Amino acid sequence: MKSSEHAILCATLDMRDTDIENFVEWHTREHLPERLAIQGFLRGRRFSRDAADPRYLILYDVQSLSVLTQPDYVERLNHPTPWTQATLPTFQNGHRSAYQVISRNGRAEGACVMLLRVMPLEPERVKREIERWVMVDGVSHPGIVSIAFAIPDKASSSLDTEESRQSRNRSTDEWVILVEAVSETRLLDFVQAEMTQLRRERWGLSPGDLSKIFRLQVRVGQE
Repeated sequence: MKSSEHAILCATLDMRDTDIENFVEWHTREHLPERLAIQGFLRGRRFSRDAADPRYLILYDVQSLSVLTQPDYVERLNHPTPWTQATLPTFQNGHRSAYQVISRNGRAEGACVMLLRVMPLEPERVKREIERWVMVDGVSHPGIVSIAFAIPDKASSSLDTEESRQSRNRSTDEWVILVEAVSETRLLDFVQAEMTQLRRERWGLSPGDLSKIFRLQVRVGQE
C-alpha cells in the first residue's frame, strides 16, 4: 500500500560488549514499554546481528510524523528515567532518524530484516522507480514478507532533547528500504535477484548493507 501518514522511527547503534547485558534489559523491560505507552506509537522492535557496525537496529512504527513532535513524547525525551540516563551514554556510533513511509507492501513480520540505505543522484526519478518496485515486484520472491520504503524527515529527526544530548545520536539524510523475510537465506537470495549492479548504482545503495542481516530479538505492539 502507499502511505501518506504512517511513519517509522529508526535507530542503529553499537556498544561495548560489557554494556550489552544492561542495554538489552533496559530496552526490553523499560524503554520499549515506555514508548508504546505514548499515544500514536503502534509497534516497537529490536533486531541484532553478531558483528558491530552496527550491532542493533531499532524500529518504531507510529501513526504519523506528528507523533514524534507531540508534547507528551518530547516531554518524555527531556525527562529520561535514571536507568535511561545511565544507559544512553553507552551508545556508540548511534544514528536515529524519523521517516515518512512512502510505500509499503506486505503485512507480515519477518524473522530477519535488511536495512538498505539509498542516496540517489536523481532523487525524483529514483523515488518513483522504488515506489513502483515495492508495490509490484518486491514481495514476489519466496520468503519475503514485507518491504517498506521511507524518506527521512529533518524536523522530526533533529529535535534537541536531553536524550539526544546524552546518546549523541546523529540523524541521516539517506532514504531507507526495509526488507523483511522468514530467514537469512531468503534475504540473500533476494539480494542476488534484485540488487543488480545497475540498480545499486542508480539508487546509490551502500554496498556494505547488502550483507548485513539483523535478526529479531524482541517485539512490543499495541494490544
